[in-house]
Amino acid sequence: MAIEEQKDKRISVFDRIIGFMPKFYVIGTILIFVYTLVAMAHLGIQTLKKPAETIVPAPPVSQGFEHTLISLIIEPIVTSEFYQIIFNTLFLYLVWILLFLLAPIAFYRLKHFKFFNIEIEIEKQDAAVYEVFSMSSSKMKFAAYLTSEEFQLEISEEIANSKDFKTPLIYTLDCAVDFYSDQLGLSFTYDIYTLNQFKKAKLPKSIKAMLDKSIQTGDPCITNKSNSDSEYYKNFLIHYFENMDGKFVTVLNSYQTEFDTFDKSLLKILQNVIYDYYLQYNYIYEASKKLEKNETISPNN
Repeated sequence: MAIEEQKDKRISVFDRIIGFMPKFYVIGTILIFVYTLVAMAHLGIQTLKKPAETIVPAPPVSQGFEHTLISLIIEPIVTSEFYQIIFNTLFLYLVWILLFLLAPIAFYRLKHFKFFNIEIEIEKQDAAVYEVFSMSSSKMKFAAYLTSEEFQLEISEEIANSKDFKTPLIYTLDCAVDFYSDQLGLSFTYDIYTLNQFKKAKLPKSIKAMLDKSIQTGDPCITNKSNSDSEYYKNFLIHYFENMDGKFVTVLNSYQTEFDTFDKSLLKILQNVIYDYYLQYNYIYEASKKLEKNETISPNN
C-alpha cells in the first residue's frame, strides 16, 4: 500500500525547482571560478609572449602636477589586468550570493549557509515560521469552535444550570486550558476576579498597573518576562470585562508559555461569545417566563 501511495504522489514543478536550485547555485559558483582561472591563464600566456607590453608605463608628469601617494598606489592597481580579473570575480560572486539571499527559496533544502560573519540556519528558520503559523491557525480554529452549534448547546446547559456569567466562563476557560495542553503542548492557569478582588489580590505591581490600560482600551494586555528574568517569574495576560453581573478581571499566567496577539484576540473573543450566549439565554428565559405567566392568567379571565 505504501509503495502504491508513493507512485500516486506527484512531484509538482515547484518542488522540482526547489530541488534544483542548490545545484544551480553550486554550478554558478564553479563557473565563476572557472572564468577566473581561464582569464588568469590567458593573461599569463599574453605576458609570456609580450612581456614588455604588460609593464605599466609611468603616468606623464604635466606642468604643476605632482604625484601623490594615492595616485602612485591606486592607479597601477586600476590599470592592472590581473587586479581587474580579481575584482570582476569578487563582484560576480557577491552578486551571485546576494541573488540567493534575496531569494531564500533557493536555499530551501540547504541546512547551513555561512558567508564571512553572516550565518544562516535555513531549516531552523523555516521550522520556526511553520511552528508560529501552525499554532496561530490552531488558536483561530478554537475561536471558530466557540461559535459552533455544538459548543452553543454545551454552554447553554452550563448557563441553564448556573444562571450566572462566571460559571460558563470558567467552563470555557477550562476547555481552553485542555486545548492548549493537548493540541499545542502549552500550559497556563487562570483566575477570575471581581474588580475589588483584583485590587486586593497579591499580584506584582506591574500586573495591577496593566488594569488601567485594559480598562481604557477594552483589550487584553500582555507582559512576558525577558530572558534575563528568573525562571520563577511568570508571563501574564489580563483582561477587564464589565457586564450586568459586575466588573471582572480575567488573569492568565504561565511560567513557560509566552502569550501573543492571537492569545489576546482569543481571550477577548471567548469572553464576548460567552456573554452573548449568556444574554441570549436570559432573553429567551425571561420571554418564556412571561409567556407562561400570560398563559396562566388568560384562562382565569
